[in-house]
Amino acid sequence: MGMTIEKLQNIVLQALEFGQNGKTKACNEHLRLIYSSLQANPLLLWESSQVSQLGKSIILMLHLDLIDDEEKMPETDICELFRIRKDRIILLKSFDDFFVDSLQEIYFANEKPVNREAYNEQRKAVLSRVPLMQFSDIFDIEQDYPNLRDDEFLLETANFIEMEDEITSDNLREANLLHKTLFKYELQRLKEGKMNY
Repeated sequence: MGMTIEKLQNIVLQALEFGQNGKTKACNEHLRLIYSSLQANPLLLWESSQVSQLGKSIILMLHLDLIDDEEKMPETDICELFRIRKDRIILLKSFDDFFVDSLQEIYFANEKPVNREAYNEQRKAVLSRVPLMQFSDIFDIEQDYPNLRDDEFLLETANFIEMEDEITSDNLREANLLHKTLFKYELQRLKEGKMNY
């Protein structure tokens, strides 16, 4: 029998628990199982609102808990890790609205908008950071995979962002910090049952 909603939900919860407790090996095993299950049946995520919330959150932590052991991985797992890291960029590129509210709360934590105009200005500022977050991910991937394995999507995305945005070391540092903060923020919201996607 294949993966069921209930089984997937339990695996996701266990992966989160292992990750929180620093049990990296067990967490990695569960994350790979989640990823392979969703590759085989992507619609499984959407058959339960609860699993959907957990699934979207787990995407944010995939790269964080898998990259550390990359040097010990066989070639097949390294290829899989490349796809996982690419998927994270696809998610940021295709579903930026999913992250904007959270990023706005993080980036402007001490500057609550006083009116609609201020809110829209903050939202615009946050949206301008998302391409830099994508680029920082692509930059990190290229350190491990020369020329991004000639991946057309990643190369075109990087080239487009370079043409549209000013890429500086400060921008990349800020983007990396936003990634880490966003992950911790969403994970805490998930644990508190405050996610409403």
